[in-house]
Amino acid sequence: MTDFDPEMVPIRAAATVLLIADRPELKILMMRRHAKTLFAGGMWVFPGGAVDPDDVTVPVSGQVELDYPGPITARSPEDHRAYYVAAIRECFEEAGILLTLPDPSGPASPPLTLAQQADLRDQLNAGTLSFNRLLSEHELIPNAALIKPVARWITPLGSPKRFDARFFLAKHPEDQDASHDQGELVDSEWLSPKEILSRFDAGSMAIMTPTLRMIQNLQAFDSADAVLAAMDQTEDYHQVLVDPDTGALLLPGENGYDAAVDHIETGWVRLRALRN
Repeated sequence: MTDFDPEMVPIRAAATVLLIADRPELKILMMRRHAKTLFAGGMWVFPGGAVDPDDVTVPVSGQVELDYPGPITARSPEDHRAYYVAAIRECFEEAGILLTLPDPSGPASPPLTLAQQADLRDQLNAGTLSFNRLLSEHELIPNAALIKPVARWITPLGSPKRFDARFFLAKHPEDQDASHDQGELVDSEWLSPKEILSRFDAGSMAIMTPTLRMIQNLQAFDSADAVLAAMDQTEDYHQVLVDPDTGALLLPGENGYDAAVDHIETGWVRLRALRN
């Protein structure tokens, strides 16, 4: 690899979506990145990616959260809204799930069929169709009400790519089918938190520590509705610290938190309030 100055690596805005569903117990959509991708190659991740400049121009339906924990880099409501748009766009590009609703300002039109969605997704990933054009031509608008902000993570210094990522949580629509894009993502599975953590412990799933922490925080729940109901009851974020001996990510009240450090990982998690 070409040498790089870690101090000069820019921090890009990004968004990712934890898709959850009852199958019949609570499961999470996990997707494996191609081994040759520069960032998180071979890792199991949630669908997501960088915020595009065009995301700032896209209107949304539903409330957008303007207050985030930690240093605020978004300077306008449009910047904050762009995280929601990026999350919804990336969820469609990578997982094939379209979290939109008919644009109330446009004429009524029939909903897209699954075949139409699949074709539009292929065009989007091939670069022959923009997300803005897709929305405009089909009278759709991203539905921010379907995704709930649950965390913020900033890639530590030293990575060749760094992101200021907002994590969102969404329930998988029952009338859509999730699948990996067969490009950047080469595999996907619906797995329970217990299954994911068991595979991680066995060494058969490579998972970044922020992703792992989010999965750990879903262990206490047995249904998607229970997670969403709990999310409606909290607005508080809690800073993640790291046990310098074990590398475990800790939240307030957990053993070792008072002696943990804040210079290894940078993250704030709302899902902390969901744990029993």
